[in-house]
Amino acid sequence: MAYEDYEDQIEVPTNYIAAIARYKIHLIAAVVLLSLISVAVVTAIPAVYRSQAIVLVETQQIPSDLVRSTVTSIAAERIQIIKQRVMTRDRLLEIANKHPSIKANSGTELVSRLVQDMRDNIAVELITGSMNKRNKAAATIAFKVSYDALSPGVAQSVANDLVTLFLDENVKARTERASETTEFLQSEADKLQQQLDKTEQAIADYKQQNKDALPEHLNLYIAMLERAQSNRAELQRKIESEINQRSLYEVQGGGVAAGSVPRLVELETEYERLSALYQPSHPDLIALQQEIEQLSSAPDKTDSSKTSGNSVVAAKIASANTQIALLRKQLAKADQQIAELEGKIIKIPQVERGLLALNRDYRTVQEQYEQIVGNTMQAKMAESLEQGRKAERFSILEPPLLPDQPYKPDRKKFLGVGLAMSLGIPFGLVILAAFFDKSVRGAAAVEVITNQAPLVVISYIETDDEKGKKKKNIIRGVGAVLVLSIVCIVIFHTIVMPLDFLMYKLMFRFGLS
Repeated sequence: MAYEDYEDQIEVPTNYIAAIARYKIHLIAAVVLLSLISVAVVTAIPAVYRSQAIVLVETQQIPSDLVRSTVTSIAAERIQIIKQRVMTRDRLLEIANKHPSIKANSGTELVSRLVQDMRDNIAVELITGSMNKRNKAAATIAFKVSYDALSPGVAQSVANDLVTLFLDENVKARTERASETTEFLQSEADKLQQQLDKTEQAIADYKQQNKDALPEHLNLYIAMLERAQSNRAELQRKIESEINQRSLYEVQGGGVAAGSVPRLVELETEYERLSALYQPSHPDLIALQQEIEQLSSAPDKTDSSKTSGNSVVAAKIASANTQIALLRKQLAKADQQIAELEGKIIKIPQVERGLLALNRDYRTVQEQYEQIVGNTMQAKMAESLEQGRKAERFSILEPPLLPDQPYKPDRKKFLGVGLAMSLGIPFGLVILAAFFDKSVRGAAAVEVITNQAPLVVISYIETDDEKGKKKKNIIRGVGAVLVLSIVCIVIFHTIVMPLDFLMYKLMFRFGLS
């Protein structure tokens, strides 16, 4: 039976141990070579040092009930804002110019790449405390500022510069915020002061325009009106008394103007009635006054001889007429005064309505002004609080120290992974090759194929030539490994770091004296 007939029916057993034994020289060489490469790579990875500072966020020293700060942002938000200000292009380039080694270690001449590398090396970590019951958020009590560099001195120096920038920016930002608040409130107070002055001037002008109808004069005008009305009634009574007295004189005079007496009394009565309704300048009153004067001065023609004989009665009548005329003039003035007072009293409600509107505007502006002035005083106190650094502030709890050990990489971990891979990769390749190897090797494989045990098993007999070739191959392999190792050591010594320095680092790493 041919071998091809059984190839699809049986699986030839893979002797993994035999494969490992067969490739043992290659395995040893590969493991040694890969281990050396792993050690070289792990040792060649540059050490990164981190210098870190802890900045404490101190609360306001003066109770907020006495002086309230105008900076209302929380510490975490303010730290992030300051971080963005500190990590600007100009600030980072200024730090890089102070430390030329940063540019030398960046490996690039591009400014943008240098700035990005510095930003990647800067770390700001917030330290929070217990939860706040008011806003259910953890309060920031401190934060860490660190910088990673290849040199411990550079890491410490840059970390110092960053902490200084954080402290300065915090003071600057808080002071500017307080100053801006004070300036804003002061400008608003000035605007309200101008508006208050305008309102006061408007009230003064309005009172000047309506000085005869001000509400505070209402009681005075009412008292004056009552006195004027009482005076008018008294004048009216006196006029009626004088008219009656004159009528009596005319009767005593023996009929002087007796015919005109009823008419005169009638006209005077009508005049008194119309005087209560109209002004003295009314045409009807003027006509009645003229007619009364004519009847009072005109004697009766039929009795002229009698009136001329009684001069005493005529004198009394003339005196009565004069007194009546004088009283009527006083009555007209009283009517005019009453009319003026009534006009002023009627106008007072309209003036009072306008004055109330102006006073309401004045009170509103005054309340706003007083509130703004109070807020301005509080803002000035808050500004003094910020300038005196009595408000919330940053203080250095732990300054940046000179790192004595690298922050990264973890060489032990990397070395362990490298050695494991140096051992696993060669063995894995050998086992994989043995798995796919279908060749017949050994008596067991022959027995599986033929279903018969071999009669005799003859081992492979090496000739002297084959033994010589095998020794030469081993010598060549060992020589190649040695040459490759020497080449790698020379390259590492000339390009990466000197061997004596590597030896010193290894002794320092593993604690060897």
